[in-house]
Amino acid sequence: MLRLSIYTLSLILFCNSLIAQSFTIQSNDIIVSGQPTDNDFYQNTYLDALTNTTISWSIVADSMPSAWETSNCFPNCYPVGVTSGTLNITNGQSYYLNGHFYPHNTSGEGFFTMEITDSITTELVTWHGIAGSVGIVNQFLTNKKQEIKNIFNLNGQIVNELKVNHFYIVQYKNNTTTKIFINE
Repeated sequence: MLRLSIYTLSLILFCNSLIAQSFTIQSNDIIVSGQPTDNDFYQNTYLDALTNTTISWSIVADSMPSAWETSNCFPNCYPVGVTSGTLNITNGQSYYLNGHFYPHNTSGEGFFTMEITDSITTELVTWHGIAGSVGIVNQFLTNKKQEIKNIFNLNGQIVNELKVNHFYIVQYKNNTTTKIFINE
């Protein structure tokens, strides 16, 4: 009987270690906005390590105006065109994860998605970039309406209407947030 209990406990501990996450991402869906004339605009989140391991990342999807370019920092900044890499993470550490859009004087909207994985955990992080008018931002927010809990101005007040040349904080139903700037 004691042998069976030790075996059962060992099996439970082994199974739990197989399903444990290696890391979490603070925000998986990030809205970034700027002017078409900006050199670049960007927004960051963080990866929180829950174990010591090596992770790999790659850009797995993108769609944007043909003139646009992107890059990322994870935690080191990579030049345009680098679409994959690896990172050794340490339990308890947070790692800077940043996405840049380079609009090259072209209005529009686009996105890119990074997949981060190891042998246990896989997460997707998507940056949505908007360069240009309030109409594009409002259309994007309308498409995300089911996910949005509140939109705040910088005074912490809930707003129902977005104004040009203002920053806003979007709070999603999962309690993550992102900052947007309304231009034009």
